[in-house]
Formats: sequence, C-alpha cells, structure tokens
Amino acid sequence: MKYKLLDEGKIILSLDRHDYINKSIKDLFVKQNLKSGWISGIGAIYNVELGYYDLKLKEYVKKNFADEYELTSLSGNVTFINSEHFVHTHITMSDTEFKCLGGHLFDAQIYAAGEFMIDLIGKKINREYSTEIGLNLWCPN
Repeated sequence: MKYKLLDEGKIILSLDRHDYINKSIKDLFVKQNLKSGWISGIGAIYNVELGYYDLKLKEYVKKNFADEYELTSLSGNVTFINSEHFVHTHITMSDTEFKCLGGHLFDAQIYAAGEFMIDLIGKKINREYSTEIGLNLWCPN
C-alpha cells in the first residue's frame, strides 16, 4: 500500500497486488488516526465478495466471484460503529465479456491495480442500529 496525504484534505491511495481493499482502507484510517471520509476508486480485482441487502429478511445475500474483473467504479465511506472504523463500499465490476455486476462490497483483492481517492471529513460520523431496517445507518449529529 502506498498513499499520500494531500494538503486539501484528501488522500491518494495505491494498493498493491493481492491487497484487500476494505481492510487496507480501514488499516490506513486506524494508522493515521483519521476520522471519516468518502472513497472513490478504480482498478482490477479478484476474490470478490458482493452482496445485496434483503430488507424483508434483514440480511445480506452474498456471492463470491473468484475470477479477475475490471473495477469500473467503487464508491463508499468510512464511518464509525461502536467507536471502531467501518468501511462501507459498493462497486461495479466488468468481466471478460464486458458484462457488469455490482453490489455491496464485503471485500476484494487487487489483481493488477487499485487507485483510490479519499476525501477526508474532519468529524467522526457515527452509525446507529435501525431496528426498522436492520442495519447501522448514518447518524450525522
């Protein structure tokens, strides 16, 4: 992992081959004692675990994708659940036939490149559990 903190409250992040995306971002926030942030990125990935949230069941339906994919778009954020950093990302990825898949990213590894921009937010954004939804949602107080 290589990164640079820019003066404008941004981080540029380049992940190495085989690095995990969400784990690496969380490790960076913990190491640098950062608060919250908004993430965007592109690259090439493999060993992908995606999900979509089934509101009726109040749980994620998960699926694993072992092959290599183009990471066409990643968007997400870093907030807090119970005083611990929480990385929440969604992606769109394309296969060798240029078909796209997407969803909630549990994690994925970098296959060839992982390039990310993080806009830092100087305040902790906490999440609180919603019994109606079954998820920890933003609580921007």
